[in-house]
Amino acid sequence: MNPMRGMSLIDVLVGSALVLVIFLGLVGLLRASLLVAGLAKAKAGATAIADNQVEYVRALDYDQVGTIGGIPAGVASATSTQVLNGITYNVRTLIEYVDDEADGFGAADTNGITTDYKRIKVSVTYMVRDSLREVVVVSNYAPPAVETTTNGGTLKIAVVNAQGAPVSGATVQVVNASTSPTVNLSTFSDVDGLVQLPGAPTSTEYRITVSKSGYSSAQTYARDATNQNPAPGYLTVVKSLTTTGTFAIDVLSSLTLRTLYPIRAASSTDSFIDASKIASQASTQVSGGALKLAQSGGYALSGSALTTATAPSYLASWTYASSTVSTPAGTTATVRVTDGAGTPLSDAVLPGNSAGFTSFPISLSGVSTTTYPSLALAFSLTTTSTTTTSQVLDWRVAYQEGPVPVPNVAFTLTGAKTIGSTGGGSPIYKTTVASTTSSVGTRTMPLEWDSYKLTLSGYDVIDACGAPPFSLSPGTAYDHALYLGVATTNRILVTVKDALGVPVQGATVTVSKTGFSSSVSSSSCGTAYFGGLSSGTYSVQIAKTGYTTTTFSNVSISGHVFYAATFP
Repeated sequence: MNPMRGMSLIDVLVGSALVLVIFLGLVGLLRASLLVAGLAKAKAGATAIADNQVEYVRALDYDQVGTIGGIPAGVASATSTQVLNGITYNVRTLIEYVDDEADGFGAADTNGITTDYKRIKVSVTYMVRDSLREVVVVSNYAPPAVETTTNGGTLKIAVVNAQGAPVSGATVQVVNASTSPTVNLSTFSDVDGLVQLPGAPTSTEYRITVSKSGYSSAQTYARDATNQNPAPGYLTVVKSLTTTGTFAIDVLSSLTLRTLYPIRAASSTDSFIDASKIASQASTQVSGGALKLAQSGGYALSGSALTTATAPSYLASWTYASSTVSTPAGTTATVRVTDGAGTPLSDAVLPGNSAGFTSFPISLSGVSTTTYPSLALAFSLTTTSTTTTSQVLDWRVAYQEGPVPVPNVAFTLTGAKTIGSTGGGSPIYKTTVASTTSSVGTRTMPLEWDSYKLTLSGYDVIDACGAPPFSLSPGTAYDHALYLGVATTNRILVTVKDALGVPVQGATVTVSKTGFSSSVSSSSCGTAYFGGLSSGTYSVQIAKTGYTTTTFSNVSISGHVFYAATFP
């Protein structure tokens, strides 16, 4: 017979694991059940609140069925908040007239009355586990007797985008403080971009504002002392007629402006007023405005010095190195170009560098800015007599730097869209943005689609790829670099383009008038800048091989002018 044995450690571990798996499954099931129960409870609360609100409205007399400040006007609150079982519910009540299709729509209505009955829509929103949820209850309420016109008209708002297509879900706010009761309601455009409000009280004071998250906005404007001809002005509702207002909104664009100095010549220099630009030295000294061999009773027979590194932040290219040296008989002074750490460049990079240079300038045009973002000069001095020394009087490392950001540049953007005019007929523009670029020379702004003029304070725009005015399409990001120069009173930046609108580089641009003519070649951006002009009327001529020479007459130059010249 086999003797009976107890459970091994492995048996115990396996059994415990199985029990744990089953337990965790039961816990997960319980948790899911509690979650479902919580969601159901929250929804039941929202449904009860919505039903109660609908029943409250339906218990009112038909003439009282409406919202405070709404169309139709009534005694129900348009918005309210309730707390039930620790959950906050936001209640929104919308009541509107409905034109029943049974007797025809709009102008085709057989009895001419488009306010056939009222529709009650109650929306209850609430948050559950960081999720927004909604319950909607809709009910129709017919008048107890024959439908009436309510002595009003119909207000119809159409919301469209830049191309004229309908925009749904836009918030439309209607305000009229001149009616009794006053009107102050917010609603949303439908799938056709429409809001229709039959039964609107007759009035000339309907203020409309249309908006949507991430979109531009549109509105009516008041007539005041400045805007004497608002466009559009307040809407007027006439009895038994339909008043239609169309408002265009679209997705906002972004415009980034970058203010920069263009690539320009720069250099690091030292005339040995002191030793502040000497990184290291051996047996040399700075005295009397020169680098010399060290002197202690007599001059050292040899010595060296390494300058501090030239490391431009916005290095575009290296150009040359130079030095002024004095080498009396029996002395020498040679220069080697090193990297920023003091290691001489090889002859493969800079031919002749290993032997050292004694004549100047030294061309650095072939030295890579990527491999060598910083350079220094190493001087070697020798003499055969302790009474005589060679001297280095100065040195220079020249380079091209840029574009360099220009911070805190004040500018103004003015859109072409208008919202009316003054009594004298001067336009009043919808969008004017006055701002400055940041400490790093940039500024990004959300703007609606439009064409924007630019004015700068304290600078001239001497080059720009995509010169002003800036034409913005909806929902597009734009980035424009503006290259700045010294401000002058009257100037013009001509942008040369071909017939397809592509900038033309290397065109000869001539600006002239009686007694004056100046020509400039267009840049890689297709622009040519002329500054310091006298105000007046000029001719602008553009010419390039392969293109038809074209002259533009009667070009007025006063202040900062951006002019587009296109080859036919």
